[in-house]
Amino acid sequence: MSYLLRRRTVCLGTLLSGLALRAAKAQSRPLEIGVLPNLSARVLLAQYEPMRAYLARVMDRPVQISTAPNWTTFHRRTVDFHYDIVVTAANLARVAQIDFGFVPLVRCVPDIQGLLVVAKERPMASVGDLRGRTLVLSNRQSLVSLRGMRWLAAARLRQGTDFKTMDAPTDDSTGNVVLRGDAVAAMLSGGEFRAIPEAIRGRLAIFEKFADVPGFVVMANPRRSADEIRRFVLHLERFAAGTDEGRAFFAASGFTDLRPAEQALMQSLDSDVEATRQGLLRPG
Repeated sequence: MSYLLRRRTVCLGTLLSGLALRAAKAQSRPLEIGVLPNLSARVLLAQYEPMRAYLARVMDRPVQISTAPNWTTFHRRTVDFHYDIVVTAANLARVAQIDFGFVPLVRCVPDIQGLLVVAKERPMASVGDLRGRTLVLSNRQSLVSLRGMRWLAAARLRQGTDFKTMDAPTDDSTGNVVLRGDAVAAMLSGGEFRAIPEAIRGRLAIFEKFADVPGFVVMANPRRSADEIRRFVLHLERFAAGTDEGRAFFAASGFTDLRPAEQALMQSLDSDVEATRQGLLRPG
């Protein structure tokens, strides 16, 4: 073997070893799934544990679930490419797709109910009873809140003019705000309502279901390869198709299935994009 051929062989071997080492390091690094903080971290970690365990098993690598203190921080971490996969609100997902190239994988079903909730002991006769009073929002950045403000505007109730809004310190506390009388009603999702402790939820009544909005969307970081993204979709589809972990996840989360995140669905959110971007400028 000539010197030149031996040198090329050594260089090729070094290159292949480097690529193998890099691949091994990538596999040893935990796959990080970022989950929108619509509920407390404790609740979210429990809900998503079956998904974490399933993916860790079938991908044969560590997987961790992460969240953030608020929606703005979570979205900032998302678009800083902090997470490999994100589970986020549909309107935030569309912004991440348009502005940063995130790839929709699947969507959670059923759709999310938008609810207006009051205290049983202080019922409202009509939505007009909001006039001159305060409405507490579980999260003003959510799609439920955006669509809820449109619903109230159609009833000739303008935020800041006909009624005031306040933010609850946490989603779990909206019921307490209403029961204390600090607000006449709360605007929140069906999942957030179910997460309120029974002792509090039992003293509340659903005044109106004003909207059904698209459920959460699972997105892939665009820096992941096309092959990785295809595998993510396959694993999530199999997870939802009757596995023990999938059944446990659906029972804990209130979702019933994972379905393709069609482009038509994503485009249907375009009317909410600008309001979502403006909402993300606020903390929370």
